[in-house]
Amino acid sequence: MSTSRADLITQTQKKMETYSDFTNNLTKHPITNQLVILKNEAAVRQAFKNLIYTNIFARFFNPFFGTNINASLFELDTPFLIEDIRTAIMLSQGQFEPRVTIVNLSILDSPDQNGFAVNIVFQIVNNPNPVSLSILLKRVR
Repeated sequence: MSTSRADLITQTQKKMETYSDFTNNLTKHPITNQLVILKNEAAVRQAFKNLIYTNIFARFFNPFFGTNINASLFELDTPFLIEDIRTAIMLSQGQFEPRVTIVNLSILDSPDQNGFAVNIVFQIVNNPNPVSLSILLKRVR
């Protein structure tokens, strides 16, 4: 069986995208003394967490980036507040994080910790494995 020139040049496998990012606190590797790099799921998880924690108008050149969840944490605790948080997360994900598709989003009121426990299960584009992200939204005094 002979192979043609096109078969040798054409790529048959789809290249998997790799996402990478530095850690938030810019820690150094103890041996190589280089910055630690997060890859794929860990990098997307950190970027999505940063999106949720960022306030609107906190970034100068992209003022509408983020959610305004911190301002809503000082409101009265009603069922509408949980729905507002859910809507803010879904809208910001749709606008600013195209790598993520949310599979499940649950928000539980935790009055003993003065905040909300948010559990997000999402899938990364081109990766069928679900990724879980659990954060606690607390107001800072």
